[in-house]
Amino acid sequence: MRTQQLLHAAAGVVALVILLLLGWGLTRGSDDTPHAPRGGEGFVSAVDRGQRATVMITVSGGPRGEAMPMGSGFVVSSEGLIVTAAHVTGGMPVVSVVFSDGSVARAELIGSDEVADVAVFSTTPGKQLVPLNLADSNQVKAGQPVVLMGAPYGLVGTATSGIVSAINRQIGPAGENRFANGALSGPVTAYIQTDAPLTAGGSGGPLLNSAGQVIGMASARESRGEPGAGLAFAIPSNVVKDVIERFKNPPNTNRAAASARP
Repeated sequence: MRTQQLLHAAAGVVALVILLLLGWGLTRGSDDTPHAPRGGEGFVSAVDRGQRATVMITVSGGPRGEAMPMGSGFVVSSEGLIVTAAHVTGGMPVVSVVFSDGSVARAELIGSDEVADVAVFSTTPGKQLVPLNLADSNQVKAGQPVVLMGAPYGLVGTATSGIVSAINRQIGPAGENRFANGALSGPVTAYIQTDAPLTAGGSGGPLLNSAGQVIGMASARESRGEPGAGLAFAIPSNVVKDVIERFKNPPNTNRAAASARP
């Protein structure tokens, strides 16, 4: 009888050990399972959505009246709202937007905030638009992976990747030495710094997280003339969101008043 009791007890201990090992293995497996996309593969869906929403901003005025690329922008509503960096268009009331499928539409300025460097345009392209969602930029962390969309050199839907290398940066007005003595200073705060490459024509493009949400809009870069090197600075999405809300339903005033600084 005692032998049977000992065997039963031993069997119980063995069963308990097996259950503990199984539980540990399952827990370890769940910890190793990625909760968010990793590496380049994780950005496939984000880039796909970004390409459909990113546009090239152009104006007429080439030698034979052809379009001249100015910068990038992106769709933020299915009704046709498009945002870009204000310095890209320089207050122009009308521009053309080129989508990644090659279609072109006219866009009219409905509001511009030069201090925030955000301009809002309205377009009616005659097709369904896929807007990008603006995330809460207060949740952005240094070190998180990002992808920057745009139309550098007129190549619409181009994606470059990197990480958020710093948050809460300050940069000064264009035309001044914003990086004097290695320090960033200026009237606008909380820029997002990233090492995702920003090249000519990319300003105004969206900076996306791995979920394909906009966390910022490309506004400036600093490379010190080093090929293939440099840093980009993006306007936080919360700033962009505030400007959109201010201008998307303007009061019954003329466009000039709508574009005035607050």
